[in-house]
Amino acid sequence: MNDQKDNASLVKELMFQLTVTKAMLKTVELDQILYIILSGITHGDGLNFNRAVLFLAWDRRNELRVSRSAGPANGEEAHRIWESITAEKLNLQNLIDRYTQTPDELQYLTSRLLSFSLKLDEARPMESLEGMHYELRDVISHCVATKQPFLINGVEAVYHDVASSDLLTFKNFACVPIILNNEVLGIILTDNYFNSRIINREELRGLSLVANLASIALERALLYRRLTEMAQVDGLTGVFNRHYYERHLHDEFIRSRRLNRSLCMIVFDIDLFKRFNDTFGHECGDRVLKEFAQILKTNTRVEDMVARYGGEEFVVLLTGEHTPEDALATGEKLRRIIATSAFSGFEAGQITASAGVSFVRPEEDFAQLFTRADQALYDAKRAGRNCVRLYSNA
Repeated sequence: MNDQKDNASLVKELMFQLTVTKAMLKTVELDQILYIILSGITHGDGLNFNRAVLFLAWDRRNELRVSRSAGPANGEEAHRIWESITAEKLNLQNLIDRYTQTPDELQYLTSRLLSFSLKLDEARPMESLEGMHYELRDVISHCVATKQPFLINGVEAVYHDVASSDLLTFKNFACVPIILNNEVLGIILTDNYFNSRIINREELRGLSLVANLASIALERALLYRRLTEMAQVDGLTGVFNRHYYERHLHDEFIRSRRLNRSLCMIVFDIDLFKRFNDTFGHECGDRVLKEFAQILKTNTRVEDMVARYGGEEFVVLLTGEHTPEDALATGEKLRRIIATSAFSGFEAGQITASAGVSFVRPEEDFAQLFTRADQALYDAKRAGRNCVRLYSNA
């Protein structure tokens, strides 16, 4: 009898592995890969966890953030989802096939964890896994630092949601690293909050298997994205182009609205660049554009975005919690560095730039961000160039 159970479990595990592996091999789209991973973790034909969250250090490179999640908001929704799956006889393959890309739709757990971030080089192991209470940040940090999977039953891990001041609680949870080339690319967090089912070592092994499959699929997606990004980078200056900037701006606005904070931007324009080009030639002008872009890129944070908007005009999109005054100070710092730099053999001070700083509040139209910055830039030009102005509707 036990042999029959063992054989049935083995067959189920192999079918699960085959379904997930085949689905991952069919796509190089990041969001779809994440959907497949989460479906396998939470579906009854897979690992059957109540909830799962994927944190990735992807666009942010050194910063871990929530990327996608699966799981209900409460017990009633959990029951409703289970009844629906049972009624439709929705197996894992059917669920995977239902994938549709909805970039503006946030999953419940994702929306509650948008303010979470962890610098990978700041990750530290916990002293003990036998505590009576944990902070979610410490749990994720431990997994990053040790690069080892672990599970904790009967104890809660909580996250303080900055946007709502509410607590998000995980219980009977497991944490598994996604490792690529011996570096942590992401973290899988799962729990059984609603049914309080105890997690065992076999299930942790299953999660580790999913993480290994995920690392292979994500490597392929990463290579594909790098090729795609080549079309998103300005060929001359090496910073992002206008197309990528516009797409990224939309994503950041969604995040800023969810976190109820303003979004800030600085637009730079090289002073009298046309006259410079006419006098010294376009080849010299191109060298100045390259050096100018690198000054902006080198002197801004990794999480901020520098893009060439067109011609000699560049955009710096500031992410995170910035006030207009913070953005103005950043703009002034960059302007000063530019004014004291010797470009392409020219003396310091021969190349200067003007800048306009703007912001939009969460309830405002994000399309106004560039319009306002451009207006502030015009004010800087009128003020004599080589200065920074903050947008004002007064």
